[in-house]
Amino acid sequence: MPYTLTRYPFPPAVRHLRLAARTTLAPGYVRLRMVEAQPGELEGFVAPGGGDHVRVVVGSPEGGAVDLDSDGIPLGASRTETVVDHDVELGYLDLDVLVHGDPGAELGVIGAWAARAPLGSAAVVMGPKGSVVLAGEPGHVVLAADDSALPAVRRYLAMLGPGITGDLLLETRHDPASLGIEPAPGLRVSILTPDADRPSAALVAALASLPAPDDAAERFVFACGEQSIVAPVRALLGRWGIDVERAVVKGYWRRTAD
Repeated sequence: MPYTLTRYPFPPAVRHLRLAARTTLAPGYVRLRMVEAQPGELEGFVAPGGGDHVRVVVGSPEGGAVDLDSDGIPLGASRTETVVDHDVELGYLDLDVLVHGDPGAELGVIGAWAARAPLGSAAVVMGPKGSVVLAGEPGHVVLAADDSALPAVRRYLAMLGPGITGDLLLETRHDPASLGIEPAPGLRVSILTPDADRPSAALVAALASLPAPDDAAERFVFACGEQSIVAPVRALLGRWGIDVERAVVKGYWRRTAD
């Protein structure tokens, strides 16, 4: 096999962090630098896979504390975010957060907090629960993502290196370069227009239009977006002869009914 995809479980972990810096990458996309609330909070933290993610619980957008139960487990809703960068020795963790809604009226579990919480505000991070690690050199790479999965795409591009060939399909209104996405020269890049009524539909159609691989064992597929992407892409993998365990296909979010 030209590449392997191995899944590793990690023990549960709850880490207390604070917001140290906020950088606007593009309208509605911010990078948060989280630092240890106390030395050692990130001890043992690892995130070797391109799509490794953590669950984040925050307080109020005004900087309130995170509510905890008697065992120190955070209460309230959490949001899953891809690990962009981290350094255990320096004690920081970077997350790129997609923020919906107008300024001052942000939507979602942590949108307002990510956009305007004061520096120093507390957050609790849980995970990663595990990692999917790609090793080797796929002969053909297919990376398909909407805005929610762009941080993972950026990590995969960095891990795979400049020599890869294949297809990069992005359903986004953002300029990928503004988010640090630098496609390898051997990638065919397609920027697809999102449809609010049919999220990830453009990704599914673009994937279905790709030719079947000459050698299914050579093609690595990462396809992540709205939940509706999962079933048709898994069916497509079957037609291509690719075992779903040798691909990464996930719904990063679910569209709510109007």
